[in-house]
Amino acid sequence: MSYIKKIIFNILRLGISSNDSEELQLQKISISMVPLIIGPVGFIWSIIYYSLGNFISASIPMFYTFASIITLIHLHKTKKITFIVQTQMYLILILPFMLMWSLGGFSQSSFIFIWAFFAPITALIHEKNQKYLYWLYAFTSLVIISAILDSYLMQKISNTLPEIAIEIFYILNISVALSGIYFLLRYFLHEKDKNSDAQLRIQNNALLKKSIELQDNISFLESYKANIDNSLIVTRTDTKGIITFANENFYKTSGYSKDEVIGKRHNIVRHPDNTKELFAQLWERILNKKVWNGTIKNLKKDGTAYWVDATISPILNKNNEIVEFIAIRHNITKIMLHQDELTNLLYIDSLTSLQNRNALLRDIKTTKKLSCMLINIDSFSHVNNLYGESFGNQVLSLFSQYLKDYVEENCKSHLYRLSGDEFVLTSTLVDTDKLKSAAKRFLAYINDLKINVGEQEISLSVTIGVSCQENAQLLTTAEMAVTAARKEHKSLKFYTDALSLSDEYENNIKWIKKIKDAILENRIKMYFQPIIDNNDSTHRKYETLIRLIDRDGKVISPSHFLEIAKQAKLYKALTKIVLKESFEAFKDNDYDFSINITIDDILDVDMRECIIRTIEKYNISDRVIFELVESESIENFDEIEKFITKVKSYGCRISIDDFGTGYSNFEHLMRLQVDFIKIDGSIIKEITKDKRSELITSVIVAFAKEMNIETIGEYVETKEINDKLIALGVDKSQGYYFDKPLEKLD
Repeated sequence: MSYIKKIIFNILRLGISSNDSEELQLQKISISMVPLIIGPVGFIWSIIYYSLGNFISASIPMFYTFASIITLIHLHKTKKITFIVQTQMYLILILPFMLMWSLGGFSQSSFIFIWAFFAPITALIHEKNQKYLYWLYAFTSLVIISAILDSYLMQKISNTLPEIAIEIFYILNISVALSGIYFLLRYFLHEKDKNSDAQLRIQNNALLKKSIELQDNISFLESYKANIDNSLIVTRTDTKGIITFANENFYKTSGYSKDEVIGKRHNIVRHPDNTKELFAQLWERILNKKVWNGTIKNLKKDGTAYWVDATISPILNKNNEIVEFIAIRHNITKIMLHQDELTNLLYIDSLTSLQNRNALLRDIKTTKKLSCMLINIDSFSHVNNLYGESFGNQVLSLFSQYLKDYVEENCKSHLYRLSGDEFVLTSTLVDTDKLKSAAKRFLAYINDLKINVGEQEISLSVTIGVSCQENAQLLTTAEMAVTAARKEHKSLKFYTDALSLSDEYENNIKWIKKIKDAILENRIKMYFQPIIDNNDSTHRKYETLIRLIDRDGKVISPSHFLEIAKQAKLYKALTKIVLKESFEAFKDNDYDFSINITIDDILDVDMRECIIRTIEKYNISDRVIFELVESESIENFDEIEKFITKVKSYGCRISIDDFGTGYSNFEHLMRLQVDFIKIDGSIIKEITKDKRSELITSVIVAFAKEMNIETIGEYVETKEINDKLIALGVDKSQGYYFDKPLEKLD
């Protein structure tokens, strides 16, 4: 019995596809039930009629049976319902009446036409917009026509069936037909109810989900409180930062007791690794009634560290005044300790296990100076096209392993997979000659590789672009070198500025190379020009001046290369050299010395930190004078003032260079805590010839004396100029009259 049910189930679903909606599935099943009910009955009646010798009547149900099989096959193949619906409805409407007429009308076979009622029933299921009524009207019309034809049919067609057979057929047809209609309607309504129930369940689940979400939202405060009690670290402080409350988790995490915490500041758990700027920003934000969020490294009572993700919020009263602060912290120590594990997931290529593009970009940003070799496999798509992608992946994996083996022999190099067939090798090796040799050896190594995958031996050729540019342009310039190499049909190409600059910048390119070479070859030197005290010529100090020494030994003044160095972003490197070499030169003597720095140097965080580190390294800060080059515009006075205050706290002094070109300079003096004014050389040169220059100098000197600032006259080239400066009260003099810049100190 279960086998028969399975067959029926499969027949009912033979027209259903996976993309059908529930409504369409129900329609297909219901129309499939019609031939499944009527077809077998029609076939049996056909056999019976045939056995009784009524061949015309036997052919009608037999025709329906075969037609039904065809419609079911069509439905199975096309999954389209229209053909079977229309065919079945016409067949079951017309054929029962034709069979009844062939048997002599109502008097002989009125039981037959009941099968035609399947047509309006089926239409009721499948037709929309009340079209099912048309089928009901058609059925009624055929009943009326049959009644009109009945007397005629009775005369023309004699009764060939026994009376008992007619009675049996009547009972069977009525019961089977009505049962079929019942089961059809029952199944349809049952499935529809199931679908309705399913829809209701879906809607109910959706409502339940919303209800749960709403419940979660409603209970959020309760769960939040539970989280606070169980896992979060919470403190409250007054407006001065004094702790007024801490939860148990704070005591548990920090190791301090309540008596040790309440009434204290958060300094009790502050780790020295945190910067002062971090807390300055924190207080600035919360005092402005804004929420601060960030990661803080804290210190336990036992000296061990722990990290928290902290949110600190100001609590306001009804007058919008801050009454206290609440700090809610989540202990993220485990996350921080597993940072390397999480980083690997982000920065490792899954195919080759090499570091990926993300890692390359990270390292370029965090490493001071790198060189870069971009390795591009030539025509690798041919390998994929010929052998398939899986084979190609094996080749890439083996190729990367060979590269890795090579790199392991050079600890200064790092290997990355950039993309499909591109790899990058970075190195701290930036010496051009050494890098060229290394690149040629690397290329030769790759050219000798034989990669075996199964029985296939693959030889790869590559194009390599090499760049030693600034890190920010490193990858871009290496790509340009690869492009140029391909155009020139070369396997190896070094990036030069000529690849990206036009002829009009040839002079700059030349000087950029000279500057870079000089930096690499330690040919940036300090010269020292004495500054003479006009009241005591035996007392002197020095200004350190940068010079570039050509490979031929020629001394080149900064006017030839400083501006180009700024454009090429080499200026900072030069400033650091000046800083280091100046301190080295004066660490073992008693001379005061001055170093030129620009406003941009001060505003640059890295440069500013470098200056502070250098001051702290050498214990000679009380002899250091920083000369601010006035040609650089001063806009961010706050940062400049912070820097000056900082270096003065170490004992350093401040000088303004090239003073005298504008009234606003006097305002600078009052804000920048200046110790010395160096009067512009263009004024000093003309002081013996031009009354205006003399007047300007006298005004500057008078103002400086009022401010207790010493004055220095530069470009003093003659005795007459120096005498004039002394007469005007200038404190110190500097220039070729006394000495040119010296390679070595006296």
